[in-house]
Amino acid sequence: MNSRLPISGDAVPYRLRLPGPTAVPERVLRALARPMIAHRGPEFLERFRDIQARLKPILGRTGAEPHLFAATGIGAMESAVVNVAGPGKRVLIATNGQWGPVFRRLAEAVGAEVDEVVTAPGEAVDLEGVERALKAKQYAAVFGVHSESSTGVLTDLKALGAIVARTPALFAVDSVSGLAGAEMKQDDWQVDVVVSASQKALMCPPGLALASVSDKAWDVIQRDDRGPRSYFDYRRFHPNSEKGEPTYTAPVSMLTALHESLMMIGEEGLDATLARHRRLSTALTAGAVAMGFTLFPKAPTSPTLVVLETPDGIDAIALIDRLADGYNTIIAGTRFENLKHRMIRIGTMGAVSDGDVLTDLHHLAGATRDLGGRPDETAGLAAAAEVLAG
Repeated sequence: MNSRLPISGDAVPYRLRLPGPTAVPERVLRALARPMIAHRGPEFLERFRDIQARLKPILGRTGAEPHLFAATGIGAMESAVVNVAGPGKRVLIATNGQWGPVFRRLAEAVGAEVDEVVTAPGEAVDLEGVERALKAKQYAAVFGVHSESSTGVLTDLKALGAIVARTPALFAVDSVSGLAGAEMKQDDWQVDVVVSASQKALMCPPGLALASVSDKAWDVIQRDDRGPRSYFDYRRFHPNSEKGEPTYTAPVSMLTALHESLMMIGEEGLDATLARHRRLSTALTAGAVAMGFTLFPKAPTSPTLVVLETPDGIDAIALIDRLADGYNTIIAGTRFENLKHRMIRIGTMGAVSDGDVLTDLHHLAGATRDLGGRPDETAGLAAAAEVLAG
């Protein structure tokens, strides 16, 4: 233990500051612990329908009801793939981080023929490359990532959606780390399938997934040439979702928790929630840069996380370990092998406050000093405070 810092993980509160799963608010935890009720009884169905209604403005969707089902984020992604792709179907993936390759793996698993337009991690999706690919070949679907949580880049879905909409292809988007923290306008941006999950900006534990499907997509999904499909078959989901009912035995407690988190978003107001996410990510970025860190993404950034490169001489793995061991603050590193000693990722999604960001900077400065760095903590806190003051 560093004698300058007489605290340890046992002496300070546990702080989950990952870019998902995120800390679950007390209100949501209490909702999660409510007594079990009948999953097709009137009390639950009223709650289920209210969840659907509250999700639609967050999705930017005015048409069909969203589907809700038990799954992880990758399960949500697979649900999109098996419903719009299939054996021999050609799909295009816009890749600029680690989640495009996940779409590729899922599409290849169902026998789809896969092409990718790849840009380096931290760069924006190559819109011109996608447009060239769509002119060269006919695709059943184009897959993209809204908020690339491996790099901190936010994709311009409006521009990408407009390109795809000029073709017969469907446009499917992973918004697992985006939805409810970054603006989504499914209808206006011509996104045919949006999938997301509960454990990020929606402020719930992992385990619940959702999918929102456009009318254009539904016309294709009804065909028998997609899949193979079973549990994730949107054709099974659709009639039940339209009646405001779950398709299978509902994860009642998780849906009760989601209902509570959506009420919290409604009380704050969606516009205010989205603005808070942007303000907090901007403040954390400003503070960290003032302390000698470097913002990793070169493209427009996601408001739901901050991705940084450490100052020279500070190993990212050691910094992550020091934050955990000495400050009980848990942040993320990277799976990119060439960046594992330089990259850190901190979530600004969900139930995060001004105080969380200032504490992040205080702990980040302390851990950096413990490793021999010389961060200007005063400058970092001042830069963040200026942003937070608005």
